[in-house]
Amino acid sequence: MKYPFPKNSLVVPAILLILIWSVFVLQLAGLGKYNCYGIVPRNFVGLRGILFAPLFHSGWKHIINNSIPLAVLSFFAVLFYQRIAYYVIIFGWLLTGILVWLGGNLIYGSPVGCHIGASGVVYMLASFVFFSGILKKSRNLIAISLIVVFLYGSMVWGMVPEELLPKFYKEDSNPISWESHLAGGLVGLLFAFITRKYGPAEKQYSWENRSEPDSREKWLWEKYKESLPENERKSLEEKYGENQKKDDDDRDGYWFTTDTR
Repeated sequence: MKYPFPKNSLVVPAILLILIWSVFVLQLAGLGKYNCYGIVPRNFVGLRGILFAPLFHSGWKHIINNSIPLAVLSFFAVLFYQRIAYYVIIFGWLLTGILVWLGGNLIYGSPVGCHIGASGVVYMLASFVFFSGILKKSRNLIAISLIVVFLYGSMVWGMVPEELLPKFYKEDSNPISWESHLAGGLVGLLFAFITRKYGPAEKQYSWENRSEPDSREKWLWEKYKESLPENERKSLEEKYGENQKKDDDDRDGYWFTTDTR
């Protein structure tokens, strides 16, 4: 059976979704009800959240809001970056968690919370796909970057502290981990910069690689010059250095050379 996309671009998003939804089913059965498996900043027990926090969600709305962008962005990442995307997802997952553990809840007066949810990974992938396309200067990847901006451009406000944008967060009863969003965005930018010289290369067309015109192009050029008045033809040849080239070719035909030293 032939697939319109590489299998791994479909398998990786499927694995991520299976992981978070399997854990969510266990949560419905009572897992994590009395224990925090998320990131508790600067707390030794909270270190386990670096690995487990993206798998846990606070409710149906939380996991559904994360599932769609996680599937779409991981699909784009694997489709266009293949093996690089594996490293970005794995190490980006861990590094985002480490940054949240180190810098979460630093604003004065904010209580130390239990940070859970895959939104940090979502922001990391969105940032990586967007900035990687820009840094690589690839037309195809820039187009994907624009699609990401169109679909998830409003996500940038999720990196602003809740205290500064209370109206943006007022719909949610649970506090939003803007620290995870910000950490994910920074990690995605970091990986985009690190991998800017790797991954898919810009496609080069045959006509872009030719330094010299082919025989037909030369014939058309000569015919065009023949249609011009004498003074315009000479001016055109002088402009493009064709007279100089012709003189050099004639000189090369002599049996002697002039030493000007």
